[in-house]
Amino acid sequence: MTRRFLTLLAVLLAAAASPALSAERAIEVGQAIPEFSLPGLEGETVFFQKDIRGKAPLTVIFFMTTACSACYEEIREIDGFAAKNPGKVDIWVVAVDLRGAQTVGPYQQSNKFRVKYLIDPKFSLPRVFGFNYTPSLALVDPKGVLLHKKGGYSPNERVTDILRTFIR
Repeated sequence: MTRRFLTLLAVLLAAAASPALSAERAIEVGQAIPEFSLPGLEGETVFFQKDIRGKAPLTVIFFMTTACSACYEEIREIDGFAAKNPGKVDIWVVAVDLRGAQTVGPYQQSNKFRVKYLIDPKFSLPRVFGFNYTPSLALVDPKGVLLHKKGGYSPNERVTDILRTFIR
């Protein structure tokens, strides 16, 4: 083998072993949520540490698309739970619709859910949590630590039952 080939091979192996260049792992239960920011429904930038973390005993980050009927059922259930538990739950919906606020705005106007929307048409934040589809759910404590995550929809599993286990 030539010296040039061996040098290139060594560089590639070092890059693959480097945490900065390798694929990042999904956040797991018990880990702190890293800082992120996404645009809100009105175009304002929302930051996790400043605007989301610690605003309630339990923060719900719910990943959805407006065309997903299972997403609608779960967000409706979460919204109803929050209405019955005022001040205990802060709900942030991350809409991954490709057309962003153009689609999410009318969806919110017709449904009137008491949630705050973040727009993520590139599906970047769900991947941080290890999600590849909607609906998906992350529950976060006031310190910003992931308490629970659930990917996908199960008709026999009530989201309110999950939420209830984390409300004191």
